[in-house]
Amino acid sequence: MTSNVINLPTYGKAISLDDQGVYFILNESTSTVQSVFQLAYDDEWYLYQLEKTSVEDEARWAIMAEGEDFSLMSMPTAELTRYFSRPEYAEPRGAWQVIRNGKYGFGKFTPVDQNEPVSHAILLFSDNEMLEPVRIHKANEETLKNAEQVAMDKEVALT
Repeated sequence: MTSNVINLPTYGKAISLDDQGVYFILNESTSTVQSVFQLAYDDEWYLYQLEKTSVEDEARWAIMAEGEDFSLMSMPTAELTRYFSRPEYAEPRGAWQVIRNGKYGFGKFTPVDQNEPVSHAILLFSDNEMLEPVRIHKANEETLKNAEQVAMDKEVALT
């Protein structure tokens, strides 16, 4: 039986400081942003989600954690194999690197095919089981500037 999980130290690109930043879930059918996340490193890795506040048109970063389990830790290879050796992850072939706390995780997938780009996912864990990873896209400077401009245009229109 061949496995779709490749030995991470050999093939996978590790989660590094270059992976810090803002990510979003894109609804492919409507091309709209569903959720916004931030991966940040401050002596340890943390994952935040942008959420609305009770004040109209205001949002804040909320840490993604359950209880006191805030920081994200590397997932051991044995755990990666257990979660990603299922038939639904057989294609594409590649290597996963994951950091997680008790409930949430950030995953980086390096495909075996070097022509394919590295991709990222938000992971959710429930009762020691991993739910299906949700693909996220890293916001580049242009995306962030466009979002900032939209926010500024809204602010100008309101005044």
